[in-house]
Amino acid sequence: MALPILKGLLRGYVQSLFNEGIVNNQFSRIQTLKSDEDPDCAVRLINIYLLDVERLLSELTSLSDLPDVDFSKLATLARSIEEKSSFIGAELVGSACADLIQACELMHKRNFLRALGWIKNEFTHTQNKLDSFVQMERRIFRVEGREVK
Repeated sequence: MALPILKGLLRGYVQSLFNEGIVNNQFSRIQTLKSDEDPDCAVRLINIYLLDVERLLSELTSLSDLPDVDFSKLATLARSIEEKSSFIGAELVGSACADLIQACELMHKRNFLRALGWIKNEFTHTQNKLDSFVQMERRIFRVEGREVK
């Protein structure tokens, strides 16, 4: 497939991420960090984000299963997800953090578990979309003959 076609498909895909509310303008800023010297900067940042949030969600799940729930620790982890999502421009995940943080502040375990299920759902959806973005970017790198770090 020709490079201009691939780039056009990627632009259309990114626009669909905006239209669906998956990402916000910060995602565009992340994409501008690419340069000839570091073409996969955005891809690396996305991969780091996905791994970090996956780890944080796992930790939230483990801590919420304990008999004595430390809601302040849970709130700290939820805020960390919110900050990471804000940095990368992951709108859906960042928005879902509000209910999680509120449940922590109210120390309401049932609402927390409901909000945790919701944020996991939103993260999985976002993760799938961002994984597709990364695959498209990597395909463009290969066609351009660039090494991906």
